[in-house]
Amino acid sequence: MEMLLPPVCTKLCHQKPLDLKDDNTEIHCPVTVNPWHMKKAFKIMNELRSQNLLCDVTIVAEDMEIAAHRVVLAACSPYFHAMFTGEMSESRAKKVRIKEVDGWTLRMLIDYIYTAEIQVTEENVQVLLPAAGLLQLQDVKRTCCEFLESQLHPINCLGIRAFADMHACTDLLNKANTYAEQHFSDVVLSEEYLNLGVEQVCSLISSDKLTIASEEKVFEAVIAWVNHDKDVRQELMARLMEHVRLPLLSREYLVQRVEEEILVKNSSACKDYLIEAMKYHLLPTEQRALMKSTRTKLRTPASLPKLMMVVGGQAPKAIRSVECYDFKEERWHQVAELPSRRCRAGMVYMGGMVYAVGGFNGSLRVRTVDSYDPVKDQWTSVANMQDRRSTLGAAVLNGLLYAVGGFDGSTGLSSVEVYNLKTNEWFHVAPMNTRRSSVGVGVVGGKLYAVGGYDGASRQCLSSVECYDANTNEWSYVAEMSTRRSGAGFFNSQKLFYFSRCVPKDFFKSNSMILFSTLIFLVV
Repeated sequence: MEMLLPPVCTKLCHQKPLDLKDDNTEIHCPVTVNPWHMKKAFKIMNELRSQNLLCDVTIVAEDMEIAAHRVVLAACSPYFHAMFTGEMSESRAKKVRIKEVDGWTLRMLIDYIYTAEIQVTEENVQVLLPAAGLLQLQDVKRTCCEFLESQLHPINCLGIRAFADMHACTDLLNKANTYAEQHFSDVVLSEEYLNLGVEQVCSLISSDKLTIASEEKVFEAVIAWVNHDKDVRQELMARLMEHVRLPLLSREYLVQRVEEEILVKNSSACKDYLIEAMKYHLLPTEQRALMKSTRTKLRTPASLPKLMMVVGGQAPKAIRSVECYDFKEERWHQVAELPSRRCRAGMVYMGGMVYAVGGFNGSLRVRTVDSYDPVKDQWTSVANMQDRRSTLGAAVLNGLLYAVGGFDGSTGLSSVEVYNLKTNEWFHVAPMNTRRSSVGVGVVGGKLYAVGGYDGASRQCLSSVECYDANTNEWSYVAEMSTRRSGAGFFNSQKLFYFSRCVPKDFFKSNSMILFSTLIFLVV
């Protein structure tokens, strides 16, 4: 039976070929794109290869021979493209031997060319990455780098860094180096660290971005490295100690530990560095800038925020002022004031903006919420909370702002509100099991934690801790703290969190003037 085409299609089919340069053409034939065509074509080509059909070249590595199609290899690998389209003898050879890659690795890569599938493992990544680099299969090389990045650990990050440097994997090199800096205290306990060369040790300990609790970690790392091969390395002490910032150590540590270290005693240059540190400590604080050098400069780890904001406060009444501390420039400066007086507010940094949530204006607990744009240096009001609350906890979980507990002027609160930035709306979620004002709040492992605080019924801080699961909308108690706390500062590091501060029992009876301010750290 003859198929009848719709009139429009019939007309189009009988038209003369369209002039693509004719801008006045009003009728266009649609272009159909079949997303499965390429996948199907490669699947069939791989089947042909497995049956050794239409293959025109055999790639040889060690004792393994792999049949393939030149056009497929050339289309997917710049290495093979140059080999088969140039004047090289391989362009006409039936067999091509590749000496730089072992047989199994080459088979994996040619399989990838036909199937786009490859499995990177701990066992093969160290041979797969350089082989992918040789064949210029950048996607495979990138996959190997991503795998190695996922495997970074204090015991292997230095080895991965060296491997990345050897194979020109710049992004992996930088990430491994940053990882080593951020986990310095654990990295220096590894065998990889103890086996580094002196140049590599100097490069690591001279970094401004080391994340360390104290410069003691750097000094002890140097001593451990030298003692690992003392007979050879003790002559390098002066070179290493040049990068240890002794002036940043406490006087007690300098006297009791550094001065007594035999490796320091045996080096005149090291003793000079120690004397320099002692002189630094003898100077009044305002004169220490006169001894400014690389050894007196504070380290600024990548995890350290670039700015710190002090928002509002009470001195003795609620104030509007906002100050900002620049860690790089080491100075304070004023920024735009709050729209209204505020102290005891919740503060968070979310989506490039700073949010001041609730608080106390000197007369009333407030529901207002203001956001600060660091780029425009401007505050803007957003939707009010449903409840008035001060001394609340605030945190960001899954892109939503949580206002937790607080004090409404008469009692502590257990209620929790959530702000959706996209809809500019607040809504309640499950309340905590305990009323908590002056509560510490933070996020660890995708869950929200409420730490300590006051329950309003007693004059003592709480030691209990609750955890909120957004998936089930439930609060549950977790292990109690060993110490009662309120007004806790909350800091999380990977899977652990840390907090400090407890308001004394006679806090509200004190006649001394206390400055209430809220701190927030920004990374911009």
